[in-house]
Amino acid sequence: MLLLSTESLKGYGLNRIFNFVKDVGYDGVELVLSTRDFDTQNIPYIKGLIKETKIPVVTVRTFARSTIKKSEFACNFAKKIGASLIVLEPPKLFDFKYAEWLKKQVPKLRKKFGIGIALKNNAAETFLGFLPGRAMNNIGDLKKFGEVCLDTSSLYSKKIDLMRAYSGLKKSLACIHFSNVHKGKLYSLPTEGVMPLESLLTKLKKDKYKKPVVVVVDARKLKVGHDKLMMTNLKTVKDFYEKYYK
Repeated sequence: MLLLSTESLKGYGLNRIFNFVKDVGYDGVELVLSTRDFDTQNIPYIKGLIKETKIPVVTVRTFARSTIKKSEFACNFAKKIGASLIVLEPPKLFDFKYAEWLKKQVPKLRKKFGIGIALKNNAAETFLGFLPGRAMNNIGDLKKFGEVCLDTSSLYSKKIDLMRAYSGLKKSLACIHFSNVHKGKLYSLPTEGVMPLESLLTKLKKDKYKKPVVVVVDARKLKVGHDKLMMTNLKTVKDFYEKYYK
């Protein structure tokens, strides 16, 4: 299942994004919630877009700088629009309250709402120049969380081997954020860069992976604002996915 993250077409309204996804033939979208874009939180509006375009919201990524309140909102929101998975970011290093909530309350919320709740591996960042910037952001902690969104560019930023990470996490995988690294730039088009994405897709096919692969790339790499070129790039990524996965 190939999805496009709304973040990848940042700058367009949601109505246009849903129609672009429909026209290029992706299977659905990942909706990224934003405090600056009220339409991303508008349940009737989102449900109207889904009905009009017949493009489902399969995954919902919660707000940047998430809190307990924002994460609880995302659970309610995802359930009401029919999404099957929520993607959360790991907590900041000293946000002990949020980290404890993730560990203790998320299993209960999975049962309550009947949806998946995955933790994403974030890119490398440091606090005071030497401490890791986030807690629960290593392979071991992600496995303990139970459901994982594997972000390929974030792995590269931490110098973690992609295929080894996949092997260690594949039983816990709920979705994959799919991008490459080109000339040192994270979130480049999957079709160009240094990461062995062809090998990953081939392995996913062999392992009969059926969960979402979400294209999450820098909007500038897709040439957002230049509609024809952007659509061509989206189609090229789709063709790349299908060549090695389907």
